[in-house]
Amino acid sequence: MKTRTWIIILSSVVIVCAILWMSILNSLSPSKIVGIYQDGNLVEKIDLNSVTYQREITLTGEFGKNTIYISNEHIEMKSAECPDKLCVKHGELKSGGTPIVCLPNRIVIQFEDDSKEADAKTGAVR
Repeated sequence: MKTRTWIIILSSVVIVCAILWMSILNSLSPSKIVGIYQDGNLVEKIDLNSVTYQREITLTGEFGKNTIYISNEHIEMKSAECPDKLCVKHGELKSGGTPIVCLPNRIVIQFEDDSKEADAKTGAVR
């Protein structure tokens, strides 16, 4: 009987510690604010952690249209009408990786400073 009580107490302490550890890790995770630029001008800032639905942004440049796909914690150049399509081949933007760049249409997608607040519904930074 005593052993069973100690097992229950120890199991409860382990579960509480695991829950606390996971909440601390979630609160310390960096926000994923991404800036989308065209011709050096900011088009939109998006916090990928706050995006609640999938959406696309279409930008038009000298060589045609570029379509950017955005979902929770994910952004990539879905399609491009530029000749080389290197921006599409880049794939998903990864933390610590190189930015997505479409040189012909002068579009850059890169991680930004997370000092501004983002809209919880759309993920757009105000």
